[in-house]
Amino acid sequence: MNKRILTATGVFAAAVVLLAGCSTTPSSSAVGPTDATDSDVRVAFISQVEGIPYFNGFRVGGDRAAADLGISYTQTGPANVDATEQVRILDNLVSQGYDAIALSPLDPTSINNSMTNAQDAGVGVATADADAPDSSRSVFISQASDEALGSTVMDEIAGAMGGSGQYGIISGGADVATFNNWISAAESRAAEEYPDLELVGGVRYTTDTAQALEEAQNLMTAYPELRGIIAVPSTAVPGVSQAVTNAGKIGQVSVTGFGSPQTAGPFLESGAMTSTVLWNVEDLGYLTVWALNELAQGNDFAAENEVPGLEETIVYDEATQTLLLGDPSVFTKSNYADFDF
Repeated sequence: MNKRILTATGVFAAAVVLLAGCSTTPSSSAVGPTDATDSDVRVAFISQVEGIPYFNGFRVGGDRAAADLGISYTQTGPANVDATEQVRILDNLVSQGYDAIALSPLDPTSINNSMTNAQDAGVGVATADADAPDSSRSVFISQASDEALGSTVMDEIAGAMGGSGQYGIISGGADVATFNNWISAAESRAAEEYPDLELVGGVRYTTDTAQALEEAQNLMTAYPELRGIIAVPSTAVPGVSQAVTNAGKIGQVSVTGFGSPQTAGPFLESGAMTSTVLWNVEDLGYLTVWALNELAQGNDFAAENEVPGLEETIVYDEATQTLLLGDPSVFTKSNYADFDF
């Protein structure tokens, strides 16, 4: 694919600030709406945290979709991982009269009441990137199936470890259903295909890059024979990889996870990461804005949807109310530079 230029600061730079011990006051970071040309429809997406390559790439796709559809699109989210701030942002967008809003929930429990209130106010509500399956959302725009993502990341770590040895898992928030589903699928894959792999230290939950670095350090200290770590959210990827680098264990402890290509890039180059598993996040942003426009128009999703601007047919599962972007992608040192998110 042709490279696109991202203008926002990358997560690696943000991680350096975190690792240096700096702190900032949580706040939201908003991107102004794409101008509507053919309608007055206004849609918005609330990310888990703004200013990292992953959600920058999501915004690129969302902006492209809004321009193609002639609607207004706003992307915003907490400046730091903060579920309470997500709730505040959602309530504020509803009060501004947006037609449809999607969010990637950090805490699917605390956000539920606000999602229901938004729908009661006539706002179409969706989840994208991460789900709140017990909420009243109308649709979940999923990047790939949980089973495919979990299986793929387990295949990657098993391959890097030679199919045997101790490995660890460092996740994000304990209440993020999507992360937990990926982990469950990965563990099921290990039980079925890799009996010589041993998960040690349990699943370790973190809120940011600095905490992920600390947990990875603790894991390697507690288990000196550790041979691999799966870093689940994008915020954990640089922390875990940096911990392996700091410990001088590149080549001894393999790392894979769900980071964006540009987040993982420096560590793929150094060998601290062997791969990262993801999807085309720009396409996910495009699909999300298209779906929000459908909600705003009161349209139903078909079992198979041809979305202008996307090459693949988008499948809709009515039972789970899920739109599926497609299969996971694996990024390595050889191909990550072809992607600008």
